[in-house]
Formats: sequence, structure tokens, C-alpha cells
Amino acid sequence: MATDDQKNASRRIQQREIAELAGVSISTVSRVLSSAPGISEAVQQRVLAAAAQLGYQRGTARPASRIQNITLLTSLQLAPGLDPFHAAVLSGVEQAAAQEGLHLSYASVGGPDSTLDRLRQNAVDGLLLLSIDEPELIDQITALALPTVMINVDHRELPIDAFLPDNRLGALLAMRHLIACGHRRILHITSLQRRTIRRRAEAYQVALAEAGIAYDPQLVLDIPINAESSYEAMRQRLAKKQLDFTAVFCANDLAAMGVMRAVQEAGLRIPHDLSVVGFDDIATSAYLSPPLTTVRIEAAELAALAVRRLIERAAAPERTSIRVSLACRLIERQSVARI
Repeated sequence: MATDDQKNASRRIQQREIAELAGVSISTVSRVLSSAPGISEAVQQRVLAAAAQLGYQRGTARPASRIQNITLLTSLQLAPGLDPFHAAVLSGVEQAAAQEGLHLSYASVGGPDSTLDRLRQNAVDGLLLLSIDEPELIDQITALALPTVMINVDHRELPIDAFLPDNRLGALLAMRHLIACGHRRILHITSLQRRTIRRRAEAYQVALAEAGIAYDPQLVLDIPINAESSYEAMRQRLAKKQLDFTAVFCANDLAAMGVMRAVQEAGLRIPHDLSVVGFDDIATSAYLSPPLTTVRIEAAELAALAVRRLIERAAAPERTSIRVSLACRLIERQSVARI
């Protein structure tokens, strides 16, 4: 008789065989089998046909404390239009779950509580919480008494394992770089209602204080940090001839993209007339004109660490919770000038 470990190994092999037969990646197979969003109908049918041909069945037996079914919960809109950073985290979770032989499903929360009701009724072994800012919502989720790990959630007061970028360090690296290049009037585009982004805004002020530069609230724009909002905000500011700064530090790369477009449409040059720094190092940042200086977050590593910790948490629920801030790295490209 096969052991539980052998059954888990067999399941991973079957997913690999499905991927080979369907001509897709293992993570795509995992997403289709877990009904994840963002997969075309044609790919779904190809994967399901391959699974049926191979006689794929989800195993139910597993060692006690070894989780099998996990759900990723987020207050984000999963599809369409998920931003590149969170898309990279999701991809990392999918790959890590597939490598561990876990069945991964997804759910958006924040509206009606039917999602939490379904979790109470279904056989879910563990939860990953992605970018959920609302404390009340987290309280409702933790009341389910399931092994739980948070990704990119900055609630330091909660005794829950958490993995997130070191937002403070990343922002300090960006600001210190701009200041070292001679910039003292630095516009900051942020979104203060989001806890993780607020850490970056706090570090903006810390870096100014370190350099003896007075904080000017007029140089902080608290807006949705996406390309559209930052483009419009910068366009309006430039239309009023309010170029009273030499650099812009954006809380993410999407905001930086909007800023760059507005600046270039106004006939100004980056970095000759205005320097721009982003945050996240999404894939397109290196292909902008000019390539964007930014702060890199290792999204895949963040996701893999969280999945591994969820397995450990299920095996030893009495362990003290941990908080891991993953170091960020400044990526210098061509959007910053020395003045």
C-alpha cells in the first residue's frame, strides 16, 4: 500500500505530466485545477482534457498536520487588471504551491461575507492573506482558526506570521540616492491609506531629516498610485508651471510611468529636466524611455517563503509567530541625473 508521502509525490508527478501533455507550465495546471482567474477558455479545456486522459484525481489522504488545500485571500480585484507587483506575487505563490504539491484556490474578500462562509464549509487547510489592510476583516478571517500567513500585510500588532518587503529600507535607498545626486526638492507620490505604502512615505520624511532638508507637505501628493492618477496629477501641476522640484519619488513603478508620460508630453526631458524614481521594479521598468531607476522587490522569493511558512505553521501551530521584512535593492538605471 502506498504511503501518504508517496501519494503526495504521485500527485506532483501527475501535474507535471498534465503540463507536458497540455503544453503548459505546472503553475498553469495548478491554476486551472484550482479554478483560478485569468486563464483562457482554450487553455482550461486543454488542461482539463489532458487531466482526464491521464486519469488525474485529487488525493484526499495526507499525513496529519500536512496541509493539502490552501486558499489565497485578498481584497484586491484578482482579474482583470491586477497590478504587476501583485501579479508577480500570485505567480510566485502558484509556483511554490505546485512544487509543494498543494492545491491552491483564490478568493476576494471585503464585500459580502459569503466568501468566509464558504471557507467555513469547505475543506481548507490553510490561508494566505495578500495585501489586506482592514483590521476588522483580518479579525473575521483569523476567527476561522486556520493556519494563516500574511503576505504584504503590515499589521504589526497581530500575532500572525507575516512576510513583506522592507518598505522603509527601500524608500530610504531611493531617497538617499536622489539626495546624493544633489536633489533637495523632491516630490513624493504616495497613497497614505495603504499601510505598506505609508511606510515608504514615512521613510521619505526620515531621509529628508537625515539630510537636513525641511519637510514640505506641498511636495506630497496623496493619490491612488496608478499610472492614470499620477499622470493626471503631474499634468495638472505642470500646466500651472509648478515645477518647484527637481525629482519625483513615486511609491510604485506604475505611478512613475504616469509621471514620465506627463513630463514628456509637457516637452520636458527625463532626467535632464526632472529625475524620477519608482518602487517595485516591475518587468516593464527596464524598457521605459529612459529606463527607470527603481527599488526591486523579490516577489517570487516573498511568495515562496510565505508558502513554506504556512506548511510549517500547520505542522506546529504553537510556534511563535514571525515577521520577515525582505530586503529591497536599488536598481540604478537612467532616469536620475546629478545636479
